[in-house]
Amino acid sequence: MYLQLTGTNVRLLGSMHLFPASSRRTPPWIAQAYDWADMLVFESDPPTILPFLKADPRAGAQRLQPLLSADAWTRLQAAWPKEGPLAPFVDLRPWAALIVAPTLFQQVVEGVEPRMLRSAIAQGKPYGYIETAGEVAAALESIPLDAVGAALAVLMADLDEPRRTLERMHAAWLEGDLSAVHRIAVESPMFNLPEIRRAILDARNGIWAARLSALLARPERTLVVVGALHLCGPGNLIERLAQPVQPVVTSE
Repeated sequence: MYLQLTGTNVRLLGSMHLFPASSRRTPPWIAQAYDWADMLVFESDPPTILPFLKADPRAGAQRLQPLLSADAWTRLQAAWPKEGPLAPFVDLRPWAALIVAPTLFQQVVEGVEPRMLRSAIAQGKPYGYIETAGEVAAALESIPLDAVGAALAVLMADLDEPRRTLERMHAAWLEGDLSAVHRIAVESPMFNLPEIRRAILDARNGIWAARLSALLARPERTLVVVGALHLCGPGNLIERLAQPVQPVVTSE
């Protein structure tokens, strides 16, 4: 979960973007990784994706209605925030509904990246991003509508699944067990559909690897912080970088 790219000053850290509210603990290697780094590199800047969530009226989330049962559609609309940047539901792009929906049924607090970013800003530590919000939106837009509908239908049939999955994944992540994180993820509706995994993980891993390769010769100690799921499973970022890696030994 915290890996050194051998022969370089670059390390990879597998993060969790959100923590369950019932377990806010971070493992010690998170703080140690932050302290080691001269520079941080995150996936993207989350607030900048907000303008991409809304669609024109012909391409909004109402396109999902024929793909869901009447009960699932009603439950999804009822759960949606009535105010704020995510409202109204029908104006969102289908992929935005898919990404946001699981969090409506979880009790969460912020994860690794917001905490690191605040520290970096306060301390003047340089940071950057691998991709732009527009690129994230384009990747998610590639998810077929029927795959979005299928995942949402499964989600609405078991509203407790997102909470269970997040809690199990966080427990495995605290132990640094990347194989367990992957095993738990592929049991969830979000990632057991290949079209969704390709858009959210595989395609982006390929682009990231090309961009991160440019960092490998830099003298600064650079910590690349990405979601833990990008480091496991077929086509993961480690494989795409084609660089030997070794776990970083940290103190407890």
